[in-house]
Amino acid sequence: MNSKIAFLDRDGTLIENAHYLSDPDGVRLLAGTTQGLLELKRRGFLLVLVSNQSGVGRGYFPESAVESVNQRLQDLLRPQGAQLDLLLYCPHQPEADCRCRKPRPGMVEQACQRLGLGLEGAIVVGDSDCDMQLAEGLGVPGYRIGSKLLPRLDSLAGLLDQV
Repeated sequence: MNSKIAFLDRDGTLIENAHYLSDPDGVRLLAGTTQGLLELKRRGFLLVLVSNQSGVGRGYFPESAVESVNQRLQDLLRPQGAQLDLLLYCPHQPEADCRCRKPRPGMVEQACQRLGLGLEGAIVVGDSDCDMQLAEGLGVPGYRIGSKLLPRLDSLAGLLDQV
């Protein structure tokens, strides 16, 4: 049974970072994503997407566009058994000062509540400062995609082995 959570950013971590992505046809998995997610599952992690989507709050696209993009992501991952267990996003712009926008912990708290789990064994994987700040604020390990140590998600297994 999976009893720990991997909190995963979406854009630039699992899929190519297309500025304000609102079209599901624009979803492109990054190399190593499927393999990395399968390895996390094998290690007992539940996979939880936590993504800031300020395009909604800025009026660039409706929440239904975020949901369509997320569904496309799931559709691409499902054939390999790498689908995510829970998908959460913050629709607010940074100026809204909400609790759910990373690096604040609102989405993480919501995930823990919905899954009935705490932060023991949890990790954060993302490509930005706010992802690493989230990890630091939670007191859990943070892994930055695109760094020298972690160029792709499928490189994460080697780092987890060192912990």
